Amino acid sequence: MAFLVLLTLAMQGVSRAEMGTADPGPSSVPIPTNVTIESYNMKPIVYWEYQIMPQVPVFTVEVKTYGYGDWIVACTNISHRYCNISDHVNDPLNSLWVRVKARVGQKESAYAKSEEFTVCQHGKIEPPKLGIRKEEKQITIDIFHPSVFVNGEGQEVDYYDEITCYIIVYNVYVRVNKSEILYKVSTKMEDDCNEIQCQLTVPVPSLNSQYCVSAEGVLNVWGVTTEKSEEICVTISNSSIKDLCGKKCHYRDKT
Repeated sequence: MAFLVLLTLAMQGVSRAEMGTADPGPSSVPIPTNVTIESYNMKPIVYWEYQIMPQVPVFTVEVKTYGYGDWIVACTNISHRYCNISDHVNDPLNSLWVRVKARVGQKESAYAKSEEFTVCQHGKIEPPKLGIRKEEKQITIDIFHPSVFVNGEGQEVDYYDEITCYIIVYNVYVRVNKSEILYKVSTKMEDDCNEIQCQLTVPVPSLNSQYCVSAEGVLNVWGVTTEKSEEICVTISNSSIKDLCGKKCHYRDKT
C-alpha cells in the first residue's frame, strides 16, 4: 500500500514537471491592441499596437465587408504595425471591419477587432486646390477637384460616372476685409464644372480691397466635407482694374 502511495506521488511530480516545461498555449501570446482604421483620399490603412517581445512577432490582417460573409486576408506574416487594405474596398459606402492576430514562434494570439468603419463617412479627403484671377471688375476662382484613390489607383474625380461617393457641391468662402460671403457651387452644373475643375465668378464692387478665398467639398452622403483649403488672397485696386482693362474698356477716375 505504501508503495502505491509513493508511486502515485512520484507520477504527480513528473506530471507537474512536464507541465512546467511545456510550450505556452495560445492564450500566452498577447493580442494586438488599439486596432484602428484611417483613410486619406479613400486609401484605408489599418494600424495597431503591440508590446515588446523577446522574439519578433508577425501579424495577419483580415478584412470583412458588409454584404460579404467571409474574412479576407489582406496582409500576412508582416512585422510592421500597419496594413494597406485599399485593394479590399469595393465600395467606399459599405461598412467594413478588420481583425488582427499576432504570431510569436509557432503560437498565435486571438484576434483583435476594429470598430465598424466606412471609408466615405469616416475617412478624410484632401482639400480642393484653388486658383484666383482678376478679370476687369470681377474675380474668377478655379476650384480643382481633389484626387481620390479607390482600390489603390489614383484617378481624378469623375462627376459624370455612376460612382457612389463623390463631391456634390463646393462651399466657397470669399472674405472681403472682415466680411465673409458663402457661395455654393454644384458640381452637376456643366456650365461651371467639368471633370477637372469648377469655376466661380464673383463681382468686385469694392475697390482697394483684399479678397481672400478658401473652399471645401461636400460629399453626397452624410454631409461629410473634405478638408478646407488654405486661404489665398488677391488685392483689387484702382490701378489693377486699369491694368486689366487695357484697351478693352474705358475707366475714368472721378476727380
